[in-house]
Amino acid sequence: MGILSFRLKKIEGDIGEPSTGELKVSSSLPKIKDISEREVSVGGNKTKALAINFEYKTKYEPIKAKIDIEGEVLYADKDQKEIMKKWEKEKKIDEKVALPLLNYIFKRCAIQSIKIADDLQLPAPVRLPEFVKKE
Repeated sequence: MGILSFRLKKIEGDIGEPSTGELKVSSSLPKIKDISEREVSVGGNKTKALAINFEYKTKYEPIKAKIDIEGEVLYADKDQKEIMKKWEKEKKIDEKVALPLLNYIFKRCAIQSIKIADDLQLPAPVRLPEFVKKE
């Protein structure tokens, strides 16, 4: 089945301290904080899914500005019992599941952090394409 839903649980932004000069912007990779099993209703049928809690952070130095995002992805997979066992034992997810899941979380969080940065009048944490004059 794959990803059933994506939900933001916490968004925090801080513009930091006034400063002049160059800003260094760094965004973390999405980090999976916890995984638990949850019963959900999909198309009227009840099924078990994995509730995957994550965090994504962007820092602006030296002004100490930040954007922190926390959320949850509901994920269903035929191998979710094995995914859960590995998580409980090693706090890791198999690469074939982790890569598409982390890419999805990263894309959604990057888009959200661009919106928040714009609202806080901070530079976008991801370089956006720009038009340039043709020579």
